[in-house]
Amino acid sequence: MKILLTYWIKKKKYSKVKIVSVVETPSNRHFVRRNIMTKGSFIQTEKGKAVITNRPGQEGTINAVLV
Repeated sequence: MKILLTYWIKKKKYSKVKIVSVVETPSNRHFVRRNIMTKGSFIQTEKGKAVITNRPGQEGTINAVLV
């Protein structure tokens, strides 16, 4: 189970949400099949689609903005 911290721009609130899967990755198309998350990746969460804003491999946490 993977949990990330998301930010709603409209409501100006942070929340913890479960990650369902990786939808799209601009860096490499094969990362989607392997569910590798990088900065700029689109992920599906319980609350909707989100974009990763940090570098998960460097920091060990995932921050995202709901789209």
